[in-house]
Amino acid sequence: INYNFENKSLTEEASNLSERLITLGDSVIGHLILKTVNQELYVNSNPYFEIDTINNLINYLKSNDFLLTRADKIHLDEVIYDKKIELFKAIVGAYALDSDQYGKVYSWLNIFDSIVLNVDSNNNYARQIYLWSKRKYKEYPKVSFDGTNMNLKLNEIDNEFKSKNETIFISLNEASKIAYKYLEDNNLLLKVTDLVGYPDQEKSISQLQELYVKGFINEPIYKISLKGTNTGGVDIWKCRIMIDGIKESFSADDTSKKNAKRIVALQMLNYLIENEKK
Repeated sequence: INYNFENKSLTEEASNLSERLITLGDSVIGHLILKTVNQELYVNSNPYFEIDTINNLINYLKSNDFLLTRADKIHLDEVIYDKKIELFKAIVGAYALDSDQYGKVYSWLNIFDSIVLNVDSNNNYARQIYLWSKRKYKEYPKVSFDGTNMNLKLNEIDNEFKSKNETIFISLNEASKIAYKYLEDNNLLLKVTDLVGYPDQEKSISQLQELYVKGFINEPIYKISLKGTNTGGVDIWKCRIMIDGIKESFSADDTSKKNAKRIVALQMLNYLIENEKK
């Protein structure tokens, strides 16, 4: 995690999944999420999006699905699945006790970008522009904020999109709205089917991988586990797919691991197409 603990005993306590560190880490994560959401999505106590949309965002950012993706970002991908989230929270708790700063936790959670990518609203233009830039150039747009003015720049486009609003996110969203309109007017918006064709279950895994390689999505994460056996004694496998920045995850059961993986990949492809304008 690129951090040297002053109190070395905290590392052992975290490794042992100390209940007090897990509880503390959970509290710190919740506090930072709520603090950032309130700073960025409220103006004079008034919500920028619908209350239900903001509450859904908060619930997702606190969910195991989201924390699982963040745990993997700090190289906990080899940790046993059932212990991964607890260890992540314990590490956050240990860090909170060892340091009087929360900078590392902010970077682990990547809260601002996580808000941008997970506000589920047609009016979240920042998400549209972030994803468009990632898909086309494999990187997020260049943004600068000097305290009052937001400047947003897209590669290979001469225009610079600007806005001045109450919070960084709102400024970014309003600048992104202008950028989105520009892309729409100039027929520059990208679609899933433009890149990989229409979903095909036999090709769904490679189609989804191609979207990742082309920067359209983050890397798909497949979790496969043995669910049990059927009446004929044949193993039943459960596959679950998750993608960082995409709220929905999908699961499927099959006697073939490969086929279960194809099914969830197809479900994700269909979801991406259905929600391209959201």
